Amino acid sequence: MDVTAWTERLLQRSPCLTREAHGRALARVAAEALAAVDPRACVLRSTHRLIKPRGEAAVVGEFVFDLAADPAAPSEAEYGRVWVFGAGKASAAMAEALVERFGERIAGGVVIVKHRPPGGGWIGPVELLVGDHPVPGPATAAATAKLRARAAEVGPRDLVLCPISGGASALLSEPTLPAADWAELTEHLLHRDVSIQAINKLRRRFDALKAGGLARLMSPATVVSLIVSDVVGDELALVGSGPTVYSAGGDSVEAQARAQDTTQPQVAGYAELLDELGERLLGLREPLRQALLQPPPSPAGPTTPSGRPQGVHQVLVARNGDAREAACRGARAEGLDSIVLLPALGGLAADEGRRLAQLLAHTPGDLPITSPWCLVTGGETTVELGPGALAGAGGRNQELALAAIEGLAGIPEVALLTLATDGEDGPTDAAGALVTGESLARARAAGLDIAQALAAHDSHRIFAELDDLVRTGPTGTNVCDLAFLVCAPQP
Repeated sequence: MDVTAWTERLLQRSPCLTREAHGRALARVAAEALAAVDPRACVLRSTHRLIKPRGEAAVVGEFVFDLAADPAAPSEAEYGRVWVFGAGKASAAMAEALVERFGERIAGGVVIVKHRPPGGGWIGPVELLVGDHPVPGPATAAATAKLRARAAEVGPRDLVLCPISGGASALLSEPTLPAADWAELTEHLLHRDVSIQAINKLRRRFDALKAGGLARLMSPATVVSLIVSDVVGDELALVGSGPTVYSAGGDSVEAQARAQDTTQPQVAGYAELLDELGERLLGLREPLRQALLQPPPSPAGPTTPSGRPQGVHQVLVARNGDAREAACRGARAEGLDSIVLLPALGGLAADEGRRLAQLLAHTPGDLPITSPWCLVTGGETTVELGPGALAGAGGRNQELALAAIEGLAGIPEVALLTLATDGEDGPTDAAGALVTGESLARARAAGLDIAQALAAHDSHRIFAELDDLVRTGPTGTNVCDLAFLVCAPQP
């Protein structure tokens, strides 16, 4: 979807944006961000089909792969069939772009998604299967088994394109722990203020198709991943837990972003990870906790049966930074000065909401701002439920917005919009929420207790009562979260 279509969808599905003074401007800012990370468009920009005097080539990022005229009989310098295997929330649209780009050259493939698109279960010769999210279950197991079976058809001179995006950790999974233990561990950590980076490091340790496992499945074929990053800092080993990224940290983000080969497997940082998790592992059954404490084995490297390095490449096609940059362009188009806030959002959602609100006490006086301005930020926060806690409805974006209500109370011409770029904030139908300087007064007039709702993690109920939920529907992309704070110059 383009900027105009996203703007109209936001205004239609989020009445609060048509009601508030800065609502339409915020809709445009959010629309610019979402359009910039549209996975189909990003993949089409990153790929080309090159017609040459003697044949053709597939261009992916910086890489050029000569394709054989007869896919069944490639020479040593050519590639035969082209396959598509991947997983993630954005991977259906990515697969659609690959089929559009390479057409009849694609022999087949399997992509595991969270929602099957309206068109059905196939995109050309590529089958779409639905897995479980955020905790892998029977659907993920069945889809993964089918992907593995189809991958057995890949030949040594074939080219495999892997659309990978956030959500792949749960949608594509073959745990080395018993399925019940794996589900218990995932559920346990998701509710205890554990960053997705830490969870994905554990997944790399205990999932056979992570840490390069998917690429290993295709060996000795050449593998190229096209990656939409939902990880703060864009560490590609942690996007989807790195199905095609062998290294656990030996490659710099810059090197990975330039699509360098990943040929040096490493086992590093697991002891530090356990130290970081610390007491958060309490409450797990003792056999499971003891399994986590075992040192990881040295993984098999990205080598072919002949011992030569397997060709494995990573191409970063979209990230949160792209969305933030586009949001700034949208703000300027609406006549707003734009400010990008660094560092990225992280830590507890409630703490970050209070921090954003507190910025208004300092930022306007510290900068020569004479016109309305828009602060743009992004990242990923967490919500900690605690052992035995009963949680209400909501997600991290709605909780961040709820925590900002008191700090923004009474400030004229201010508005905060929070947004999950996948359109799904927690187990709700909302992507985020809108807060203004009048939100607290309106909540009190309606008899709503903000402090109690924060304690119960019940943000969705509050914003539903205020009619201040922001809805996009599933966006088909996923580059973490965004927040936009618009304010007029303060005296």
